[in-house]
Amino acid sequence: MKNLKKYLLLSAVAMSLFSCNRDDSDDYSATDKNNVTVNFKNVIDGSGDITLGTTVVTSSSNQKHNFSTLKYIVSNFVLVKTDGSEVKYNFDNPDKGAFVISQTGATEQSISLADIQAGDYKQIKFGLGISPNAYTLGQTGQAAFWDTCVATGMSWQWASGYKFAKIEGSYAAPGTDIPATGASTYKFHSGNIANPTTTNTPDVYKVVTLDLPTTMKVRNNVAPKVHLTCSMNKWLSGTKNLVLDATNQVSMSPNLALIQDGSTNLAGAFKATSVN
Repeated sequence: MKNLKKYLLLSAVAMSLFSCNRDDSDDYSATDKNNVTVNFKNVIDGSGDITLGTTVVTSSSNQKHNFSTLKYIVSNFVLVKTDGSEVKYNFDNPDKGAFVISQTGATEQSISLADIQAGDYKQIKFGLGISPNAYTLGQTGQAAFWDTCVATGMSWQWASGYKFAKIEGSYAAPGTDIPATGASTYKFHSGNIANPTTTNTPDVYKVVTLDLPTTMKVRNNVAPKVHLTCSMNKWLSGTKNLVLDATNQVSMSPNLALIQDGSTNLAGAFKATSVN
């Protein structure tokens, strides 16, 4: 009898472990879905969190600057499975698939991608800004998100479109400190001029592609979270080394090199750090 009880106990444990592994990792239906949370955090490599108006960054050009405003638009999310197939989330539909990431007192901001197909995922892609194709939907075709951007200062007039990124703050000349008062200010407002194909202007909409550090499993009973960081020290010190000066004290056109190069640097500043 004692051996029988031991056998039954071990069998129950084994079945429990098998059931957990099957439900959480291996066994799922093509119709299963769950939400994926994407967590954004702006950081400075080597020093951590950003505090608006306080954190001072020194660029590769030896220029000190800080941030008083730090916002950007993300859209067109695509999750790539381990077999290479893609799951697009409300692609070119800003009302349902675009978000404003705005640095405030909180160090992180999370968004939810609803009803993602169950599977194993290895990459995440997203747009930095609003794609030219989405813009062609017209103002009425994206009225809800347009209203959000108007309310958050992420738009010009409709004829010009969205502000893809809005970065403002104070800066000093290379090699000098930011003064306590009377500091020079800058504005980096990137974005397309309407549809760049028809306006014959540069397209600064960028697609960010990130490898996930571990496989992200989406299951009927598993709703994962992927953590992304944006290293804002790379905005001026990425593939292009940029310097802020008096020409950056007003809103700018995508025809300017700083907008084109700064947008490229910003797109390269993102990294997927963990999945849980």
